Amino acid sequence: MVRFNKRYYEDIATARKTSTIRYEDPVAPGPAIFLFEDDEAPRTLEGTVTGVERHRLDRLTAEQARLDGFTSIDQLKKGLQGHYPGLPSDAEIEFVKFRVEAPDAVE
Repeated sequence: MVRFNKRYYEDIATARKTSTIRYEDPVAPGPAIFLFEDDEAPRTLEGTVTGVERHRLDRLTAEQARLDGFTSIDQLKKGLQGHYPGLPSDAEIEFVKFRVEAPDAVE
């Protein structure tokens, strides 16, 4: 199971967001359920984690920021600081690529 904030549901369901960055929250390649939390009734999507790459945060590229739904590296880093307060600029993170298999919610 890969957990997301509910605000990402539409972007992931429509494939505008096809990656996520995780810090000390390991994700394994293969079939996955994407769980969108913080809603009255959490929603899910079926998908596949297609790849996991380890990187240093300060070495991410503009393309990786775009795949994660951001317009710049600075915007991406600011977003990550919101999810992970105190995240070191040289943190080892996982860049996780995924795709949604079915656009309908799984019960």
